Amino acid sequence: MQAAHPVPPRHAHATEHAANAAGSGQATLQLLLPVKRAGDIVYGARYARRLREWGIDVHVSLLHVTPPLPQHADGTALHGQGENGAAAQLMREAGLYLSRSHLSFSTHIFSGERLFTILDTAELLGCHEIVLPALKNSPWQRHFADTLAHKLARATRSATVLLADADGFGGPPAA
Repeated sequence: MQAAHPVPPRHAHATEHAANAAGSGQATLQLLLPVKRAGDIVYGARYARRLREWGIDVHVSLLHVTPPLPQHADGTALHGQGENGAAAQLMREAGLYLSRSHLSFSTHIFSGERLFTILDTAELLGCHEIVLPALKNSPWQRHFADTLAHKLARATRSATVLLADADGFGGPPAA
């Protein structure tokens, strides 16, 4: 069984990472925002804006994970354009929201198992934090968001997992 990483106080994450990044020549805090629905971007964007207000330079990497592509018997993947088109449209809308907030961002669409794709992307892009929405709409949404956040927090090797609320404050998943 893997132990969860100790979590410092709420506001220490971004300032610690920014200080460490500045010392290593990289002065930008890298955030990964997994996006499943267009509304998910609001939470992470408010968190990124709040960090910027505190004087921390941020770059947001938007990630949409599509289900693994079905394969032929010989192992080659079947390409479905409907899913890719919807994912591209979702990322355009999310990018538009971030550009209106004057935040630096990039978009990424990968196919695979959601948990491992998020972790691999965070590591590949050198992200310091993975920011998920702290959904308050329904108990089921809250349960699934918390479950994913806990799984990510337990499995991550490099990034801090945070839940961002509607006001832009980020904190660790509830124990």
